[in-house]
Amino acid sequence: MAEGDVKAASATKLAGGLDTEAEVNIEDFRGDSATDDISRQAMMKSLVDIEQKEEPASWNGILRKGWSGNGGSLSDAWLTSACAQIGQVMLALPHAISLMGLRAACVIIPCYTLFSMWTMHLLNALYVEYKARKMKEGSWVPGRAVQYYDVAGYLVGRWAGAFTLLITVISLFSTSIAQIVATSTGFYYIVPGVNKLYWALVWGGILTFFFSLIPSFRHFRVFNIIGLVGTAFTAVFIIVSAGKTGLQGEAFYLGPKNMQSFFLGTNIAQNAWGGHTMSFEVMDAMFRPSRYDSTYPLSYLFTYFVTVPHSILTQLAWPLSNAQQGNVFGVVPNNAARDVSIILMVIHECIAYAIYITPVFFMWEKLIGTHYKTNWIRLPSRLPVAFVVWLIALLFPFYDTINAIMGAFGNGFTAFVFPAVYHMWVYRSAEARAACLKPPPRWIGGWTGAFLINAMIASYFLTFGVGFGIWAALKNLVDNINKYSVFANCYQCADIVKTNSLTG
Repeated sequence: MAEGDVKAASATKLAGGLDTEAEVNIEDFRGDSATDDISRQAMMKSLVDIEQKEEPASWNGILRKGWSGNGGSLSDAWLTSACAQIGQVMLALPHAISLMGLRAACVIIPCYTLFSMWTMHLLNALYVEYKARKMKEGSWVPGRAVQYYDVAGYLVGRWAGAFTLLITVISLFSTSIAQIVATSTGFYYIVPGVNKLYWALVWGGILTFFFSLIPSFRHFRVFNIIGLVGTAFTAVFIIVSAGKTGLQGEAFYLGPKNMQSFFLGTNIAQNAWGGHTMSFEVMDAMFRPSRYDSTYPLSYLFTYFVTVPHSILTQLAWPLSNAQQGNVFGVVPNNAARDVSIILMVIHECIAYAIYITPVFFMWEKLIGTHYKTNWIRLPSRLPVAFVVWLIALLFPFYDTINAIMGAFGNGFTAFVFPAVYHMWVYRSAEARAACLKPPPRWIGGWTGAFLINAMIASYFLTFGVGFGIWAALKNLVDNINKYSVFANCYQCADIVKTNSLTG
C-alpha cells in the first residue's frame, strides 16, 4: 500500500473511532465548544489518547505484560525520562560545579530545573495541539514518529521546522558522541594499558551494531531499569567515598577562574536539565501522551537524588582534582567499588546512546523512505548515521567540551528558547488561547503569567545560555584541538594514570 493510502486509511479509521467510540464530534473540539475547562479536558483526552487501548493499570500490569516491548505506560515514560536525564551528565556535573563555583551552582541548578519542568509543560501542550489539529484535518498517521521539527514546522512555520531540525540534530549528535567518549574513558580507567582511541573504536562498534537497532521508545523498559540501577549505585559509591575522605568547608567559597570557565559550567548544567530533544518521541510512544508533563517532573526527583548530592560532595571532598577532571571517575579513589561503578555506568551510557540517537534515526528513515518498512529493512538503514557519530567521536574525544557544546548549541535552544517562543507564537491570538486544549495553570497567572515567564526564559537563555555559552564552548574546543590535536590517542590520560594510583 502506498504511503498516501496508508495516511488516508489511518485518518478515516481515526475519524470513525472518534465519532463511534469516544462520542466526540471531531469538528467541534475547537472554538466555543472548547472553552469550558471540563469539557475541554475531556475532549483532549478523547482526541489525543484515542488510539491507545493497551495501557497497563499499574506496575503489576507491566509485570504481566513483560519487561520489554510495547511499553507506553506512564511508568515507562518515567523510566525513559529519568534514564535520559542522567547519562554522562552524572559524570560531568561535579566538574561543572567546580567551573561555576559551588555558591553559584546552588542557585543555578534549582532555577534551571524549574525552568525545565515548565518548558516541558509547554512542549506537551504543543504536542496536544499538533495532534488534535492533525486529527481534525484527517492527516494524523498512527505509527509515524512525531518529532520536534514536525511540531515546530506545522504549528509555527517551515522556517521554524527547518531551524529546529538543524539544532535538534546537533544536540542529539553531540549527546550520542558523548556516550561513545564516556564509555571509552570509563574502560581506560580500568585498563589504562590500552589507549582511549582503541576503546572508542571498540565501544563505538558495539553501540553502532547493537544499540542502534532498537526499534523505538517502546522497547527500552528493561534497558532503562538496568541503567537506573547503575546510576543509583554510582551515586551511593561517590557519596560514601566523599564521606570517608572528609569534606573541606573552604571549597564552598571557591569561585570560577574566569568568565569562560563559568559559562562552560553553566553549559553543562544546562545540558543536565535540558533533555527535551527526544521528548516528543517519548510522548508519542505513550499510551496517554497528554499526561507526559505530569510524569516528567517525577523523573526529576530521581535525577536530583543521583546527580546533585554527589556532585556537591565531590567538590567539597576533592576540590583541586575536581577542577582538573571533566569526568568524576578521575577524582574518586581507585578501588573495586569504583570499577563496578564504571562498568554499570558504561552500560547506562550504552542505553543513553540508544535513547538519544533513535530520534536521529527516525529523521533519517523519513528522509530515505524506510520509516514505514519492516524492521529488517528499516533498522539496517540507520547504520550510515551511526557511522558518522562514531567517526566524530573518534575525531573530537574531548568529554567536557562535547558536553558544553551540547548544552549551548542544543539544549539552550531545544529545552528553553524554542518551547517559550513557539508557545507564545502559537497562542498569540485570543482565538487560539480560547481554543487551547491544554491552557496554562491558573496559579501562575493564566495566560498573562505564562507569557511573562516565557519571555523571561527566552531572553535569559538566548543571551547567556546560547550566546555566551557558544562562545565559551567553541573557545574550549579550539584550545583542546591545539593542545591534543584531532583523533587524540589519549585525552587527559596522564591525569587518569595519576588518579589510578590513589586507593581508598
